[in-house]
Amino acid sequence: MKAIERQQFSAYAAQNGTIIGLMWIVSFAFYIVGLSHPLIGNLSLLFGLLSLYCCVALIKKFKREITPINFWQSWRMSILIYMYASLLMAMAQFIYFQYIDNGLLFDTYASVIQQPEMTALLQNMLPGEDINKVINETIDTLRSITPINLTFKFLTNNLFLGLILSVPTAGFSNIGKSSSNHTKL
Repeated sequence: MKAIERQQFSAYAAQNGTIIGLMWIVSFAFYIVGLSHPLIGNLSLLFGLLSLYCCVALIKKFKREITPINFWQSWRMSILIYMYASLLMAMAQFIYFQYIDNGLLFDTYASVIQQPEMTALLQNMLPGEDINKVINETIDTLRSITPINLTFKFLTNNLFLGLILSVPTAGFSNIGKSSSNHTKL
């Protein structure tokens, strides 16, 4: 790959990472709204899955319009796209948890843990344990997590997930006909 193509490659990955990251942010927003309106929470899953399709389509567009790339280059591009998306998502999540959430996520999880169905499930999973003590310790642990710690946990998970998803993304982006309408550099 020539130097100019490498610059285009990196710039394209950053631009597309921004697009995918914005889709992830919308997905996260629908997830948060879905905590109180479950039907809207389904849109979170839809946007998450749509972002995977969009990533494949963007890599195919690069191959079709800029320069042909092989599987390994597609894999590298998808890793970069997911990395940039994860960084953008982490910034948005930190802002949300630091300034907007005010404990909504933890309060929702705490109320779910205290439901009779969950208490019964925990009792079956942990026979002989004081379930109320376990629930209280879990809630205390949830409340002790700082926004920056939570953000780093999500960032780590997103980076790892992006690494895993980059393989099928690269594979799907290499399916189909190769076009010869490439821009000459």
